[in-house]
Amino acid sequence: MKKNVGLIAILLLVSFVISSCDKDDTDNTTPPEIYDFFAGTHPPEVNDTIVKKPGAEIIVDFSARSLNDGRLEAYHIEIHDHPEIGNPADEYKIIDDLFDNEPAFRGLRNASVHKHIAIPEEAPLGEYHVEVIVIDEFGNSTMADTLLHLVEDTEEK
Repeated sequence: MKKNVGLIAILLLVSFVISSCDKDDTDNTTPPEIYDFFAGTHPPEVNDTIVKKPGAEIIVDFSARSLNDGRLEAYHIEIHDHPEIGNPADEYKIIDDLFDNEPAFRGLRNASVHKHIAIPEEAPLGEYHVEVIVIDEFGNSTMADTLLHLVEDTEEK
């Protein structure tokens, strides 16, 4: 009888330990992190927010990492101007793309992105907002942004 009570006690203790080890503390709410973010030229210059219009390109560079138990899923890059009348429908967008199927990003815990984005010749001169959004597999997101200025080409031809 004592042997059965001891066996039952051991079985209860083992089942308690096993049930306590369930992963109830999974972190799926902490958003990913964006770091080493810049837009303009590469390597970055002292004033890397000036871009000449005709035939120029914008380089968007950043790194991202998951800070929770998940993986990186996608990133979104948008570059748009700020029209004087303030109507978002009048914004000129150089890019507004979701990158959701890139093997060098999706499913990883850490990734770096280096994108060359062509500026159309018809892009209006002025101030642009560069936004990068990183999304993890749980739907958490974080954003980094900067300003960029398109200026008239001053090089002599």
